[in-house]
Amino acid sequence: MKTTMNKFTSKLRTTRMLSHWALLIKFEAGFVEAALDVKSHMVNANGTVHGAVIYALADHAFSAACNAYGKTSLGVNTTIQFMESAKPGDKLVARAIEIKRKFRTGFYRVEVFHEDNLIATIEAMFYRKNHYYIELD
Repeated sequence: MKTTMNKFTSKLRTTRMLSHWALLIKFEAGFVEAALDVKSHMVNANGTVHGAVIYALADHAFSAACNAYGKTSLGVNTTIQFMESAKPGDKLVARAIEIKRKFRTGFYRVEVFHEDNLIATIEAMFYRKNHYYIELD
C-alpha cells in the first residue's frame, strides 16, 4: 500500500490539490488521516478558522480514502456539522472512515479533531467510475 500512497500523493501534487498545506498522515483503502496546521490567513472575521478550511480538510481526507482503491471516485453528497471552533496555530486532523462500499457507491464518515476535541463531522457519499487512474500494486 505504501507504493500506492506514493503514486496517489504524487497524483495529488500534480493536480494542485490541498497537498501543499494538508499532509496525508495515514493512507489505506477506506481510511485516511490528513492534517493541517492552521495559519493566520485561514480565519474568518471572528478570528476562528473559516468553516471552508475545515470542510476542505475533511473533503481532502474523504477524497483520498475513496480514491485509494485506484478507481476514480467522485463525491456526490456531503453534510457537515460544526461543533467547535479552531484558531491559528491549532493542528487539525481529519479521519475519513469507510462505512459501506458497494460496486458504484460508498459512504464515509469524516471526523475533524483539534487534539482530542471533535470539532466537525461529515457524512459523505461517493460514486465510483469504472476507470482506474493509477496502476495498483
